[in-house]
Amino acid sequence: MKSIPERYTREMHTRYGYLACWLPSTPLALGDVGLASEHGFRKVSTLDEMGIAFTRGAKSKIVDLDYSSADCVAVAADNRLEVAPAGLATHLTITFDQGGATLFQASDCVQEPMGNLLALQAALREHYRNGTWRREYVVVTEVVRTGPTAILVSEQQGARIDLRVSAGVTGGPLAVAGALGRYTVTSKSGIAASVLAPEGATPLFQAVQLRRRLVGQPELVLRSDDDEDEDEMSNRGSDVAEGGASADDPSEWELDLTRLTWSDVASWQRFDLHDARTDR
Repeated sequence: MKSIPERYTREMHTRYGYLACWLPSTPLALGDVGLASEHGFRKVSTLDEMGIAFTRGAKSKIVDLDYSSADCVAVAADNRLEVAPAGLATHLTITFDQGGATLFQASDCVQEPMGNLLALQAALREHYRNGTWRREYVVVTEVVRTGPTAILVSEQQGARIDLRVSAGVTGGPLAVAGALGRYTVTSKSGIAASVLAPEGATPLFQAVQLRRRLVGQPELVLRSDDDEDEDEMSNRGSDVAEGGASADDPSEWELDLTRLTWSDVASWQRFDLHDARTDR
């Protein structure tokens, strides 16, 4: 049976093609450096703090994001009005028919990519050779920064959350995210994660990591996530050389920058820097 973090991050990757963190409230920024494991990202530094220059690409607006696990989530508005301290209010109720089901709504979304990844690759190779970079590190190279955002993940069947919101804001396509200007959680049960962020969040991202490639093999291209099942040796960096070469000999391999996929993050266990290998 899939764990709740596994199901949430997998659904986000399948729907949008981005990585997602567990917990969904994890803040992310371009140039963050950290460790990815167990569907999460643990920040340890930034490129700026490590003295590694990078460029920022052009931002681009994307459509509002609206997703819910199939046939598992219902949003109901109570049209009855009541007087609240901030004025007239009504209620929204979100219910879940399964554990691990997700409601994800985000408006005013902007892609913020990093530019010139080849220059970053060259810089990270140099820092690795100087002993100031570990191959276990990953770098955030793109984030989706959102406006008002609601992310709710159920822990069990029958989970629900009730919100008191300002009257007249529940009729749009993003009923929950659009109602977060003024809201109060009046009751909540069976919810594993709740992100109600009227100021926005960074729930989706892309990241890269240096991986070994045997000298003489084709250079690795920063591929799309659709290719994650192809060329396993090139993707992960082989420790078995072809033609009798030894990948344990540093003179036999090169380091390439590789985009992380959901499968990468899902397969890694919790990592501790004290367990780092001697080859950095």
